[in-house]
Amino acid sequence: MKTIEDYKLHYALTDIVKPENEAEQVVYELIEEFANDSNSAKFREDVTKLMVGLRPSEAKLGYDDDHEAIEVKPVNYTGKGKLQGQGNFSDFTWKRHRKYTTDNVKMLVSGFNHGKLLYIIEFPYKALTDRIEYILNMKFPNGDVRGSYVRNASFGWNHWSTGQYKVVYVCPTLALHKGCFVKKFYNLLTENSNA
Repeated sequence: MKTIEDYKLHYALTDIVKPENEAEQVVYELIEEFANDSNSAKFREDVTKLMVGLRPSEAKLGYDDDHEAIEVKPVNYTGKGKLQGQGNFSDFTWKRHRKYTTDNVKMLVSGFNHGKLLYIIEFPYKALTDRIEYILNMKFPNGDVRGSYVRNASFGWNHWSTGQYKVVYVCPTLALHKGCFVKKFYNLLTENSNA
């Protein structure tokens, strides 16, 4: 019997899903809706983690893994805002930045095209230090202010690619999705894979 993880991975890794029966059709329709929900990244986080051998997280707060200091940043291309190895942190502070640095957080950045997995990149959070500190200094040049946060600390491939990173997964049919990417990031993926 297939598990929900089996269905999620099959959906995310298969360009055209062909259900075997009506029940599977309903399962895949629900997954498609969930995979493309702009208000929730849980499906994309789960698929990213399953692809690197981790289990989906049960926790709602803290890191994106129940046992390790891991942050998963999946982005879903839906026709606007091309994929560029980007991600963002919400409600960020100097305190949180120091914790991530001390905990040696591992980043998993992934990209999807309408719920279909295209890539996974792994790198240490410390690769983002210059970018995050630049953003934090813009709002909090003198340190944290109680009750205030940087609402969106964003980053792209150009902020982490000068350091150590690992291309963990690239879709074998990446060329079919070339239009979803910023050209230089697409080139980085193809130069570091067999796609």
